[in-house]
Amino acid sequence: MKRIIFQTTIFILITGVSFLLILCQADGYSDAFYLKFTTKPQTNLILGTSRAAQGLQPLIFDAILKKEAPFFNYAFTLAQSPFGAVYLNSIQKKLDTTKTKATFIVTVDPWTICSETKNPNDSTNFREVELALANTENVNVKPNLGYLYHNYGGKYHQILFPINSKMYLHEEGWLEMNLRTDTATIRQRTLKKIKDYRYNVLPKYKFSSLRLQYLIKTIQYLNKYGEVFLVRIPVSEKMMEIENELMSDFDFKIKEAILLSKDYLDLTKENSSFTYTDGNHLYKKSGAVVSEKIANWVKSK
Repeated sequence: MKRIIFQTTIFILITGVSFLLILCQADGYSDAFYLKFTTKPQTNLILGTSRAAQGLQPLIFDAILKKEAPFFNYAFTLAQSPFGAVYLNSIQKKLDTTKTKATFIVTVDPWTICSETKNPNDSTNFREVELALANTENVNVKPNLGYLYHNYGGKYHQILFPINSKMYLHEEGWLEMNLRTDTATIRQRTLKKIKDYRYNVLPKYKFSSLRLQYLIKTIQYLNKYGEVFLVRIPVSEKMMEIENELMSDFDFKIKEAILLSKDYLDLTKENSSFTYTDGNHLYKKSGAVVSEKIANWVKSK
């Protein structure tokens, strides 16, 4: 009996250690968020949805602004990180509050202050309350077992065999997308994305005064630790048409947020100057140009 117990214990230990070693292999190819939750608290943050996650490149901000601490991209997706209690709470966990001269790039667009719930202010049913930012208690630990447990659904083999090799999440939080850039492929992706937003997303989304208040609360919180720069990232003209249908008075809506921030840069006036992977996200070369523009604008302030 003792031998059986001993062998069982050894088996469990070996299995447990092997499992832990697998979890420790999670890296930038594993998924689009994991590494964002494995670094120490950060000082200079880039915030927003997938437009910022894919478009804004921290190393370019570092090279131009030469801050004492590096920039970190803590932007996610429209589902994960619209303005609200969940995102603000996660930002508060990620921010290094021992520093008070930080620079924050807060990206905004109409979708980030809208909701798809029947009542746009029904925060109990906001979809992000069931997703990664809500269920990841510790956002500064590696390996982040809590994140892996709650968000992998038992599919830990994906750590060793990633399902999306076109995506790479850098240590500084930038999500690099390596997609085909021939004209036909871009056109096809764009048509699909625009069709989805036109017929599936736009009809569901409504302005949320609660989300707007959380944008304001987020800026007020960040102002305690540095300067906030609001930025509207460029999109394709077709996507811009949809956004204008959703909220033609966007700048007026966020007037209080603009006044609370150091300054506001609307790059949608230059939409036609950039290349997009799908009409919604900047191609990485255009993202580099936009990052440089924003960094130089911040430097001039």
